[in-house]
Formats: sequence, C-alpha cells, structure tokens
Amino acid sequence: MASLRTKLERLESLREKFGAHAASEKLHLLTELEHKSLGRAAEVRRLHETLCFSRAWPDNPKLLATVNRMLKNFSGRPDLTRFAGALEDSGIDGTDIRFRFYRATALWLAQRCGDSLHIDWEQFETKDRLSRTLESLALFSERGALQQYIYGAPEWIDRMRSDDETDAVFLIRLFAARGAAESVLDSVYDELDIPFYLATSATTPTRTQEYLRPKVIEFQQRNIKRDAVDLRQAAQRRIRIESVNRRQAIRLVDLAKSAMVARSRDLDAFAYASADDVMRVHCGHGIQIVLIGMLPVKRYLLESEYGYLLLRNGVVVGYGTGTGLFGSCQIAFNLFPTFRGAETTELYASVLATFHKLFAADTFSVDSYQIGADNEEAIDSGAWWFYVRMGFRPRDSEAIKLANTELRKAQKQGYRSSKNTLRRLANYPLYFSLARKRQDILPMVCTDSISLGVLDYVSQRFGSQREEGTRRCSRELAAALGVDSVSDWTADEQLMWHRLSPVIMAVADVKKWPKADRDALADVIRAKGGVHEKDYAKLFDAHKRLRRAVAAFAAANE
Repeated sequence: MASLRTKLERLESLREKFGAHAASEKLHLLTELEHKSLGRAAEVRRLHETLCFSRAWPDNPKLLATVNRMLKNFSGRPDLTRFAGALEDSGIDGTDIRFRFYRATALWLAQRCGDSLHIDWEQFETKDRLSRTLESLALFSERGALQQYIYGAPEWIDRMRSDDETDAVFLIRLFAARGAAESVLDSVYDELDIPFYLATSATTPTRTQEYLRPKVIEFQQRNIKRDAVDLRQAAQRRIRIESVNRRQAIRLVDLAKSAMVARSRDLDAFAYASADDVMRVHCGHGIQIVLIGMLPVKRYLLESEYGYLLLRNGVVVGYGTGTGLFGSCQIAFNLFPTFRGAETTELYASVLATFHKLFAADTFSVDSYQIGADNEEAIDSGAWWFYVRMGFRPRDSEAIKLANTELRKAQKQGYRSSKNTLRRLANYPLYFSLARKRQDILPMVCTDSISLGVLDYVSQRFGSQREEGTRRCSRELAAALGVDSVSDWTADEQLMWHRLSPVIMAVADVKKWPKADRDALADVIRAKGGVHEKDYAKLFDAHKRLRRAVAAFAAANE
C-alpha cells in the first residue's frame, strides 16, 4: 500500500509537467495503478481527480486512451466499491448523492433515472408540513381520508404511489400536475426543502463519465505557465459563436444539468434551460464554452442572463453565468477544485471574451459573493486577488482606499492579506472596463430598485387590484405606442408585454417619445420573449432613450 501511495503522490506531482519524459513516467504510473487497490478513500478520490485533470490536459493520444479507459472502468475498481460509502456525494461513478434539488431538477431526474431517486426521510425536517401539503395536492375525493386518518407523510406516499414509481418520483409528479400556478408550486416546494437520495445507477449523473469528446484535441506539449492575462487583449480575441441543432442542444442542456447534480449543486440557468437558446463557443487552446439561455417564463424582468459550461478538451472544468444589460455584464465564474491553478486566468479570459461578444459589453463586474461575501471558499482561495491582478478594481471610495493599501503592502515579499481584510474587501463589487468609466452599468443600476419603484406605482394607482391594473397598463401602453394588438405575437412575447407594461408606464411617459423610439420600444418588449434573449439585450442597449429612462428611474428609487 505504501508503494502505491508513493506512486500516486508522484503522479500528482507531475500534474502540470509535460513533455516526452513526463508523459512516459505518467503512463508508467497509471499502468501500475490501474489494476491495483488503494488503501484509503481519499486516495481513490485523488486518483480520480488526477485522471480527470489528465483528460482535460492530455499529454498525448496514448496517455489519453489510458486515462479514458481507467475512467470508463472506474466504478468497477475494488477499492471504489470498498469505499463507496465514504465517497458519497463525490460525484464519482459508483457512488450515491444526497441533495435538496430544485423542483425542475428533481423532475428532470425523475424522468431520467427515476428508479434511483428516493426521498431521504431521515434528513426530512418538514414531514408534518408535507402531510398538510399532500391534502392540497390530492384529489378532492381523497382529502377526507388525508384529514381523518392518522398517518405520516411517508406512509401516505407509500399508499398513494403506484408500484412502478418511487416515493420521490410520486411526489415530484404530484408537484408537476397542473391546476396551480407554477410560482405557487415552486414556493410551496421550496418551503418543504425536500432532501433526496440518488442511488448510483447506469443513468445517474456522474463526474467520471462527464465527457463531450471534441473533434480536435489540444494535447499539452509544454509545462503549464501561470502567466498573467491582459484582459483588454483577451476581449478582442477571435472567437466563434455557433448555434446548435435541437438534438445537440438537448444533449448540452443535459450535460449542464448532470454537471450540477454530480456536484450536489443547482443553477437556475440550467434548471430552467431553454433548449431553443443554446450556443457553442470555440475559443481556441482546447477551450469551448456552452451558452444556455433560460425559458422565457423564468427570465429576469430586465437583465438578460445566460448560464455557461466551461470545457477543456471536452471535459467540464467550470460553470457560471453572465448577466447583461446597459452594455455591461456581471460574470459569475466557478472553476471546479480539480482544475484550479492550471490555466485559470486563461479560462476566465475566454469567458470574458465570450460575453464581450455576446452582449457587446464594454464593462464587466464581479459581485460580492464571488469574492468572499458570505463565501468562505472564496476567502480561502484569495478570489479578490485573482480579479485584482487581472485589472478589476472597486469603485466605492472606502473600498478604493482599502484596496490601495493592500496593493502597497503586497509589494513586500511574502505578504498575504488577512482573512478579515479580505472579508472587508469582499463587501464591494469589482469592475473592469474596456472603455471610458461610466455609471449606467450593472450592478450600479440596481434593478431591484426599479422593481420597488414599480411596486409603488402600481400600489398608488391600483392598490389590491393588481391584475386589473396590469391590464390597464397594457391597454395604455398599446395606445401610447400605437400597437393595435399583440394577438399575433407568440405566447412568450405576450407574456413579456404583460410583465413589462407596468414597468414602462412607471418609468416614462412614452406617448411623448418620437415615433421611431416608440416603435423601437415595442420591438424591445417583443424581443424579451423571443427565442434568443441576447437579441433583447442588444435592442435594449441600442435604445438610448429607454436606457436613460430606466437608469434614472432606478436611481430615483434607491
């Protein structure tokens, strides 16, 4: 065992070393480790992560073939079987997952691997509330029994489900039945905070088999250099954004959802993904980005958001979101632990270049959570320094003073910012601009304050008659814009007209706008419900009068 441990440690030490000699030694070590059992669960995990890294940064075809074979057969390793319990929630093939999935994600799992999905009753803290919820979800003719007989939720579900569905699948399908507003179902479901147990199976999402083999593989010939990246130059890189057919889009959306499930995570942009709004971005250096838009019903009121998967040689190495409006973009960037430290700045530069092109954004921001606000993982990793070294800076005057002090201290050899200092710095967003500094950018234009202003407007005019008020706003806006009818618009376009009418009426007296601006405003609203939300962002940003009015309204209601 000691010998195997030594070989594993040596393999790990060669992770970022490349060339003929390193490749030969790696191959020898992998051959030694392939059919022998490691003595600890942590060692099995370390071997798995080393294989995943080598798949993303492969030395040569022969070594990549060995890595792919070992990952394909990983669940059959005796040591994996032995330590499967200790490796629960690792996402390694052959291990189980416990997590409180979103309703949309749970429904997707029920459709994909329902036989493996169960309710984790031991961790369920709101079983009594679930019993009451079952009454409201049951048939009217069933409610008397649920009210009078003293059974707990597990017993009722076991009695109500069919033989071919698990307790989890039954409950998720019950929540998927029509009859109540989706927002109400989501709210009730979220309050229950249902814990799930996803048993390993051939269809269970797993990090081990998470691979989208590219047409061309970028083999690593030289040691990885952790050089700084010039974001100004990176933003101008020639990248190619291509649409994909629906079959490919569904496959890519499934890959994104699987990547979250296998890591016990969830993301709105993936859970509510629109298979009609999926793009693939070719960035060079073996890097691809998958952009995934959201279903119109789940889109933000004003901003445009895309989730993204970050791939290196077909391996999912990270994910995040890009939220755009006002020619700016707020990027959330998450690199999985296995792949951190290798080409992190290069990968981030590819993401920034992608959203620079997608939204025609000239300013980028990082929110406080990403750099450590209520996020100790970001504090431990020194996320604030990662962004500052690439040129990001705060704009708040107090934060600027604190940042400048840290930058001066960092000139001393061996200096490290304290965690308390990093926590203070994390309270302020960071910004990077490719153009002149301006104020009308995200998140300096606070869209929550716009929502608050709309709330006050609707309250003053309509009070409790909010739905009737929305219909009034819709009619008034149609008259102001000269729109005879939206009946020939798609259902999603009509939805956005309904949602945005009170906003527009609160923000500006648009009937006084020039006709060209009024016509363009109708196009903006319609695009919000269009297939590709990026088109809406560009139309909004091109409408100077609308941009000014929205920004001014936000400032007035902060």
